[in-house]
Amino acid sequence: MFEEWGQIEWLILAVDVLALYIVYRFLKKRIQLKLDEVEARQRHQLIQRRKSAEDAKGPHED
Repeated sequence: MFEEWGQIEWLILAVDVLALYIVYRFLKKRIQLKLDEVEARQRHQLIQRRKSAEDAKGPHED
C-alpha cells in the first residue's frame, strides 16, 4: 500500500499528523485549565463551608 504513495500523499499524511498533534495539545491544555478551575472552585467552596461552620458554632471558649 505505502509503496504506491507519491509525494502528495506523504505530504498530506504529514499535514494530517501535524494537525492531529496541534488539536491534541489544544484539547489537553483546555481540559487542564478546566480541571484547574474546578479544583479552585471546590477549594473555595470548602473554605466557605468551613468558615460558615465556624461562624455557626460561635466564638471558641478556651
